[in-house]
Amino acid sequence: MHAPKWTPTLLLAWLALAVLNGCNLPSAQATPAPTASPSPHVVNLVVEQSATGVYAVVQGSLGDECTTLSPKVSFAGDTFTLDLNPQHHGNCPPALVAFQERLLLPTMGLPPGTYRVRVGDLEQIFFLSVPNGATASPVPGEGSTPPPQGTPGTVTPAAAAKGRITGIIWHDLCASGVEGQPAPPTPPSGCVGDAATGYHADGTRQAEEPGIAGVKVTLAQGPCPGTPLSDTTTDDQGAFTFEDLSPGTYCVAVNTQDPVNAAILLPGEWTSPQDGSGQQTVTVEANATVQADFGWDYQFLPQPEACEDRAEFVDETIPDGTEVQPKTAFTKTWTLRNTGTCTWTTEYRAVRIGGEAMDAPDSVPLPHPVQPGDEGVISVDFTAPEAPGTYRSEWQLQNAQGQRFGLGAQGKGKFWVEIQVPAQEAQLNLGAPTVSDPLNSAARWYLLDEADARFAMSDGYLVMHGLNPGMLDWWGLSSYPALSDAFIEATFVVGPICQGRDRYGLIVRAPNTSQGIILEFACNGDYRIYRWDGSNYTALKPWTRGTGILTGPNQTNRMGVWLKGATIKLYANRILLAEVSDSTYTSGLFGLVVGSAHTPDFTVSVDKVEYWTLP
Repeated sequence: MHAPKWTPTLLLAWLALAVLNGCNLPSAQATPAPTASPSPHVVNLVVEQSATGVYAVVQGSLGDECTTLSPKVSFAGDTFTLDLNPQHHGNCPPALVAFQERLLLPTMGLPPGTYRVRVGDLEQIFFLSVPNGATASPVPGEGSTPPPQGTPGTVTPAAAAKGRITGIIWHDLCASGVEGQPAPPTPPSGCVGDAATGYHADGTRQAEEPGIAGVKVTLAQGPCPGTPLSDTTTDDQGAFTFEDLSPGTYCVAVNTQDPVNAAILLPGEWTSPQDGSGQQTVTVEANATVQADFGWDYQFLPQPEACEDRAEFVDETIPDGTEVQPKTAFTKTWTLRNTGTCTWTTEYRAVRIGGEAMDAPDSVPLPHPVQPGDEGVISVDFTAPEAPGTYRSEWQLQNAQGQRFGLGAQGKGKFWVEIQVPAQEAQLNLGAPTVSDPLNSAARWYLLDEADARFAMSDGYLVMHGLNPGMLDWWGLSSYPALSDAFIEATFVVGPICQGRDRYGLIVRAPNTSQGIILEFACNGDYRIYRWDGSNYTALKPWTRGTGILTGPNQTNRMGVWLKGATIKLYANRILLAEVSDSTYTSGLFGLVVGSAHTPDFTVSVDKVEYWTLP
């Protein structure tokens, strides 16, 4: 592959798409002395002419803010080699930090000619037109001392500027059928044509279509067929290059009858260029690259070798336990390495296998193919739930055949996102309540008197008694009007003994005394929501630990219930605990609920009940 040309815009785009956070590994406890740091990522190299000399400008990114550069320039033959010499100081979190270095090249005394500048995989060529001396003065801001005076050299475009030709020969996927069998009645995937005249590939390269290695490509001077000049062979990715070409017209061709090519390609046909000749006439210009690609459709698909899907975790954003505010959108990105032998095509997907959906899709396709040994990036968009708590969503990969595989040598591991939604008091903007009952009398309340439960009025409270441990829930309804869309809130004060799942709460949307939606707090901080139809229990939210519920004896908790259409929300002290959806009962009465799991005569006093009708 060849380094792309980078502009400031492309550099910024690359940095914006990079992975910003590392794995959840413990950080070091002491600040180390400066050490060698991983090589910077270099994305651009430019040679500049100045009255003060010849400079190489290098742009790229560092792995964190603790890394600094101490660049060095060496010269051998006709090549200047730049060593950025990164040094690591301290312990910083991973973060991509852009850098630019402008380095003076030691051209003093060099004869005229063509010279190269290299840094990493990047290279630039420049032409020195006269014998070169020292720079006349330091570059402003460089902070350097001027070297001895000499004759400044000049950098001009090379007198014989060259161009190049690159290309790829790819397998244009289309199986015309099985050898010895009739063609299928409809075009297979990637094919055009019909069964009567035959199928062939569509001539357009798709991301999952592989290159063909080992194919001999010839170059000739002039329009095709031209005068032969040289040949080359495609690499493992099917790519080829002809370098240092003078401007002019050339013929790029692949002879399928050549013994080398015949063994690789036949039987089959060219689909690109569409004339099927396997040759292209191209024009090369100075300092430019021209592309010449060839698509090949095998008559019969080569028998693929069995491959194995495996993956390895490399990096991630949004570390476990990251706090995300309620209903906030966020994107989790994983970087995974393909440690198997199969290429991950764009038909591979990340699929959710468990945990909370958090508004994410069930699966997300890979954005780009990932070759064995390479790394791929997968990003999934989530939205934090409204209720506080810890939320985890678990994922694996799935290949083009629908087979799932995960991380590790056995392919069974998973990758995940885990966030913490903090508790915060809801801003309901309710205004004044429609009804506020201080419970100074039982005028609106049915006072139970049963073997397991009893309700009584005492000192401005409605006192609920759960008499027998292990009892079922008992409730008493109020005589207030039936409510449909409303917010109902009751203030409960538990007695001196409150343990485990001793419980209390509200029943809402009750069409009669034996049906409704029951919402309960337990003394250990759990809560639940269920529907009772007179004989069947249906869990809408099973017992779950609730942030915001005050636990144990002698505690005061406000339970709020939001009812709007099929949506039911449960609040503890105005902190949202859960949201469920159920449309079985759309309107009904409300009342108070008590139940004892462990405590004889479990006692809860109800101080106040209010409700607001919602528009």
